Order: sequence, then structure tokens, then C-alpha cells
Amino acid sequence: MRKKSIFSAAIIIILIGVWVGSGYFSDETEIKQPAKIDVKENDFVVKYVESNASDFTDIFKIIGKTEPDSIVELSMQTNGEVKNIFFKKGDSVLTGQTICALEAQNKYELLEAAKASLNDTKSKYESQLSLSQKNFASKNSLISLKADYESAKAEYRKAELNKEYLSVRAPINGVINDINIEVGELAEKGQICAVLMDSNPIIVRGNVSEKNISKLKINSPTKVQLIGGSVLEGKINYISNIADPDTRTFTVEVMIDNQDNQIKVGTTAEIFVSSLIKNSHLIPSSILSLNDTGDIGVKIISKDNIVEFIAVKVSNLNNEGAYVTDLPSTIRVITVGQDYVTAGDLVNAVEDING
Repeated sequence: MRKKSIFSAAIIIILIGVWVGSGYFSDETEIKQPAKIDVKENDFVVKYVESNASDFTDIFKIIGKTEPDSIVELSMQTNGEVKNIFFKKGDSVLTGQTICALEAQNKYELLEAAKASLNDTKSKYESQLSLSQKNFASKNSLISLKADYESAKAEYRKAELNKEYLSVRAPINGVINDINIEVGELAEKGQICAVLMDSNPIIVRGNVSEKNISKLKINSPTKVQLIGGSVLEGKINYISNIADPDTRTFTVEVMIDNQDNQIKVGTTAEIFVSSLIKNSHLIPSSILSLNDTGDIGVKIISKDNIVEFIAVKVSNLNNEGAYVTDLPSTIRVITVGQDYVTAGDLVNAVEDING
């Protein structure tokens, strides 16, 4: 009987313990639920460097070629025998100077005759006009004399032009690049007498890709290195608005002073254009990556060691790395391990002392 009582008491104690224990654990489960976070747990170790934004002078190079400011072909305006050639190839000429001259033939006589006819018809017309104003002459006779006067003026102007056409004059300052006729030759109207080149200022023309054309502005200062190594100052005076359909490049022209004509036309030259890029970061180009939408960017670490992807604009690529903008002034950019983490990962961040 005593064993039965002990057995019953043990069962009761066990049941009470189970009941108390189950109540304790169920209450704690309902009260202490862990908070949910969006951060993905990751024990991966990445290395970073702290980068501070600074201003960067971007130097952009264009390969070009020297060209004259203008080339003018001087043609004969009338037929005739070549009497004189006053300059030779390579000579400098000034505006208005005569380069080639034809035999006068009877051009001066015709001019004098036209001048005499003009003076005669003018005198008759003015006399008749005076009489007509006093009603001493008919209007019909006045009209006829006016027609003769206008015709004489036209003939005189024609004779003047024929005389002027005997000489071919320089329309600009420049250098004689070629002489195409000889003394004694019978020249025809429209035949080229000489080729005149103006190379002061001289133009350096190059082509820029559609990717880089936005870096250039009219009147931007430039430095031009010539084939001999000398460096001269210049400025951009022309940027094409239409790309070449075959190369998708834009023509750019730089103007350089060439008063002594020491810079030769047709030689290779390099144009250097400087532009200031503010608040840029210099990072290794190897750490640039793409996100799911194809944007170029970098992976950085927040103060909570969470990976973030930030799209950037690459302003310059050179041997030192990539200059990028559109970033905060100070960032911790991942230099090692960026290919193995994604935005939102919580990582162990270690400073890259070799970065």
C-alpha cells in the first residue's frame, strides 16, 4: 500500500513539472520574437580603401593635322597674252598686290573712248534736262537722251572692268603656293593664274569621337605640340555639329598664330585640351562593375559594413586608374572581394593597406 502511494506521488510531481515547464516556454516564445532585418548575413571578408574626393585636371589629346586658314585659286577674268608674273612660288603677298598681268591690247583705248562717249551723252542729257524743266524741250527727246546716257555709263563700266581684268590681284594676305601660267602664254578666261594660301593663323584640324565631343567647348584654350616637339598656345574655334556618317567622329579646329609662317601645312600635330573635373575619386579601374541594369559603378561599404552599389560617371581612364564622379565626398570602396558580394550583404571589412 505504501509503494502505491509513493508511485502515485511521483506521477503527480512529474505532471506538475511538465505543466509548469510547458507554460514557461510557451510564454517566452510569444514575448521574445527576433527582429527581422533586410541585411543578408555574410561572414565573407572584403578589403577596402577610404577615398576622398578631389579636383582633377583632365587632359584630352586629339591627333590632328595642320591646314591653312584659307586657300584661294586666282583665275583670269578675260582672255589675253600673259605679260608679267610679279611673284614666284613661296613669296608672301599683301591684299591688292598684282600677281599676274595680261597685255593691254586695246583695253586702254577702249576705256578712253567709252569715257569720252559718257562725257558727251552726259552733257547732252543735262542740257536737255535743263531746257525741259523750263518747258523749252520735249519730254520725248529727254527720254531718248537719258537712255543714251545710261547706255554710255554701262559701256564705260564694261571698259573699266576689262582694264581691271588685265591684272589678277591678291584678295587676301598670304603666300603664293603655286603659279600655273607662264609669261607669253595665251591665257583664257577662267584659267588659274596662281594659288594663294593664307596660313596665319594656321589651323590644326582633328576628329573627336562622339563619346568625348562633350568635353570640348568653343574658345577653350589648348596646347598644340608640333611634329618637331615645340608646344604652342591655341584655342578651339570650330566644333562640327554633324558627325561623319562613316567614322561617327566630329571635326574640331584649333587656331594658332603663325605670323612668320614657320609652321608648315600638312604636318602632324597633337592637340591637348585641359578641363577641370570637380569632386572626383581616383580608383583602380579593375574594381568597376556592372549592376543588373547595366550601369557602371563601384561597390562601397557603409558605416554598418553593409555593401552598397553606386552608379558612377567615368570621367577619365589612364595608367593611374579611373577618375569617377557622382559619389559622396568620402567613401570606403571595396578593392578586394567585390566580385563575391552583392548589395545588401553584411561583410567583415578590413582596410586594404596595399590599396
